[in-house]
Amino acid sequence: MSNPLAIAAVTAALKDLLNNGLLAHDLSSVGSFSVTALPPDRIATGQNEPNQLNLFLYHLTPNLGWRNDSLPSRDARGARLANAPLALDLHYLLTAYGTEDLNAEVLLGFAMQMLHETQILTRQQLRTVLGAPSPFGTLSALDLADQIELIKISPVFLNTEELSKMWTAMQSRYRPTMAYTVSVVLIQADAAVSAPPPVLKRGKQDSGATMLAASFPSLSRALPAGSDLMPAMRLGDDLLLTGANLNAQDLISVQFENDKAQLVRQLAPLAPVLPRALKVHVPAPAEHADAMHEWAIGMYTVSLRIASPNQPAWATNKVPIALAPQIAVSPLNAAAGDITLTVTCAPRLQARQEAQTRLLFGTRMIAPASIATPADQTQPTTLTFSVPGAAAGEYLVRLRVDGIDSLPVVLSGTPAKLDFDTQQKVTVA
Repeated sequence: MSNPLAIAAVTAALKDLLNNGLLAHDLSSVGSFSVTALPPDRIATGQNEPNQLNLFLYHLTPNLGWRNDSLPSRDARGARLANAPLALDLHYLLTAYGTEDLNAEVLLGFAMQMLHETQILTRQQLRTVLGAPSPFGTLSALDLADQIELIKISPVFLNTEELSKMWTAMQSRYRPTMAYTVSVVLIQADAAVSAPPPVLKRGKQDSGATMLAASFPSLSRALPAGSDLMPAMRLGDDLLLTGANLNAQDLISVQFENDKAQLVRQLAPLAPVLPRALKVHVPAPAEHADAMHEWAIGMYTVSLRIASPNQPAWATNKVPIALAPQIAVSPLNAAAGDITLTVTCAPRLQARQEAQTRLLFGTRMIAPASIATPADQTQPTTLTFSVPGAAAGEYLVRLRVDGIDSLPVVLSGTPAKLDFDTQQKVTVA
C-alpha cells in the first residue's frame, strides 16, 4: 500500500509521462513548451499566453471496488484492529494553452495520444519517477510502485454543460480540455494494530464448529392461542408459537425477554409439541402469585432454548409479542360532571412506567391523579383518575402503559369474533 504522498506521486508521474512524451516527438515547430500541474487560475492567458500543458486534479472519489473490501478497522472499545486502506480515484483536467494559432490543439493532440497508448502506469515507470532524487525532497513516495493494484488511466468525455460549470467555478478563461480518471490509489497507515496469537484448537478437544444434521427449529409468529384477532397476550393466556421443526427432542424451554424491563422468563411448553406449532401458558396471578411482579407490561421477544447432548444451549430466532395490562374499572356507572375512576392494573407498574401511563376515556387521554403500588408484591397497582366534565354517554376505558393498551374486548360467538367488554365501559347518566 501507499503512503499519503500517493496522490501527489500520481500527479508527478503523469506530468513526467507527458513531458517526456512531448520531448520524444520533437515539437520544435511550435516553439518551447512546458508541462505543469497548477490550478488554471494561476496560468497567464491572453497576449503573453505560453505553450503549455496543464494537469489539474479537480476531484477525488472513493473507489467502489475497494470501498467494502476491509473488515472494520476498530473494535467496540475503539482499539485499532487493522489499517484499512483509503482507496481513491483521481480525476484530472488536461488543458492545453498556445502562444500561436493551433499550438494548443497540437499539444493536446499529442498528449491525448500518449495517454491513450499508456493506459497503465507500470511499476518501473513509477520507480523511475519517484526514485532518487525524489520529487518531494526528503520525503519518499516510492511505495506507490509496490501497491497491490496497478494504476490505470481512462478518458472521461465531459459534455459542454459539465465543462462550463467547472470552468465557471475555477473563474478562468476556457481552453481546450480533456478529462481523465486515474484509478486506484491505495493509501494505508502504518500504525500498530492488534496481533492476536494463532489459533491452535477450535473449542474444547479441538471439536470445531457445532453442526446439526437435521434442520434446526425456527419461529415465524407468536399470538394468543384463543384467537389471532387478539393483538396482545395477557397474564393467564395460552400463547401459540408457529414455525418449523419445533418438535426438536432437545427443546428445553420457551424464553421471554423484555429489554426495557430487563426481564428474562423461561416457561416449559405444553404438550403436545407439534412440528409446526407449540403452546406455552403464561401464568396468571391466581395460579402463581409472583406473576404479579415477575412480569412487566411491554414488548417481549420469544425464542426457544435448545440443548443438544454434549453441546452448549443455544436459542432460535426471536419473534415479538406484547403483554397488555389487565384492568378492573370502578365505578362502571357515574353521574354526569366531574367523576373519579379507580383502576387496578396487573401486572404491577414498574417505577419507570408511571410517568407515561395514561387512561383513555373514550377519545380523551388523562394522566393519573395518583398511583399506588403496594409493598406486597402479590397485589396489583391501583391508579385513580379525575375525569372533568364527563357528559352523558357510554365510554370505553383503556389503560396505556409503555405504549401498550389494555384489551377492551372479549371473544364471543362461533366462529369467535370480538365484542367490547362491558366491564371496561363506563356509563355516565
